[in-house]
Amino acid sequence: MTTTAPLDPGRGADRAEPGPAADDRPVREVVVGVDGSECALAAVRWAAEEALRRGAPLRIVHAAPYLTRHRVGGAVPHELHRARQITGRAYTVARRADRELQVSTEIVPGDPTTALLRAAAAGQLLVLGSSTTGVLDEWVIAPVTSRVAARAPQPVVVVPRSHQPATGPLTAVLGIGDPGDDEAVAAFAAASARRSGATLRVVQTRPQPLTWADDEEEWGRRNPGLAVEHVTVPGATGRQLLSAVCPTPLVVVSAGHLGLLHRGLDGPHRWLLRHCTSPLAMVPPVHRPELDPREEIVAVG
Repeated sequence: MTTTAPLDPGRGADRAEPGPAADDRPVREVVVGVDGSECALAAVRWAAEEALRRGAPLRIVHAAPYLTRHRVGGAVPHELHRARQITGRAYTVARRADRELQVSTEIVPGDPTTALLRAAAAGQLLVLGSSTTGVLDEWVIAPVTSRVAARAPQPVVVVPRSHQPATGPLTAVLGIGDPGDDEAVAAFAAASARRSGATLRVVQTRPQPLTWADDEEEWGRRNPGLAVEHVTVPGATGRQLLSAVCPTPLVVVSAGHLGLLHRGLDGPHRWLLRHCTSPLAMVPPVHRPELDPREEIVAVG
């Protein structure tokens, strides 16, 4: 069951149909997951600004497992009011970014990981907030973020609780994951830099160049007019890497491959998720041998 709540009486139902693209196909939505926390609202603000940059609608999704509880006589559960408050507050935050932004809300009873993965599959980008502050939080609070980021078929941006808007170059970090994944990271980061008009900083962590993404001349050929800085930090620890790139408007890395029991991110990515103070974009790997493609969207481990 999916519930979509109208929250703006002046405009009717808030579920707006996305406008047509140049080829008459609907523009895919930027999706943001919310849970009622301040971290989630920070993610909504970031997602609204990104949707404006992309010329895309924004879809706010609240996964509510508490709505699956048994209710007598089919009455609307008291918890539905809570869910509508969560999406309503997020909707207000999004519309403050721009009154012309197309915003829809959706309440999905059931498992958050499954709901967010399905929403991600229908959109072009998924945005989540993260309140992780330590190892305990990583295992108790953040598994949904970790599992979704590891399995999502579209890029996932995680906005940390400590996020403060930053200026300066966007940063693409190469060498985290398989060499073949660096090209996808480079393409996503270059497109993000073009949309925002920012310089792109490319940070290579491998000691030896392996793909076109390591070639400055090839960068210029593939991205004419884009200002690109190249930095090499081979063998840097995670802390040294973040010191070199943060603060930045966005850090882009490969999502890597699944960790223990195929349930979430591997160790280096969990560390980045816990410590990065800038929005962190994780781009799906080119190839995921750990999962059958049919299971990738809905598996929850």
